[in-house]
Amino acid sequence: MFEEFVERHCKSLPGARLADPFGPDMYVWTVAEKMFAAYTKGSTGVSIRARSAQEAQKMIQQGKAVSAPYLKSGGWVMVEWRNTSPHELRRYITQSYAQVRAELNPNQQASLPPFDAAQFKG
Repeated sequence: MFEEFVERHCKSLPGARLADPFGPDMYVWTVAEKMFAAYTKGSTGVSIRARSAQEAQKMIQQGKAVSAPYLKSGGWVMVEWRNTSPHELRRYITQSYAQVRAELNPNQQASLPPFDAAQFKG
């Protein structure tokens, strides 16, 4: 159920693409080939990029996330399905997408469709 929810939401984000650089059971969502969300088939959550390493640590301390498997630096956390409402999940994924998109170079940003974060609020 959650995997389908993540897929539908990620597909709706402008310029988002599903990639499989790590094999068919790993779902990696990218914008301009930069990852913003990832999960494995049958996983317990989705890995997303927090706004900063400090925010990631705060999310972990508050019990909203755990350390992301295989992504130990750069502000990555895993938001677990069992602890996260659909509204929160949508917000975390959208924030991750916006964070990664904002870090793209100007040419990459200009090549993407327009993005209005307010349109994607839960």
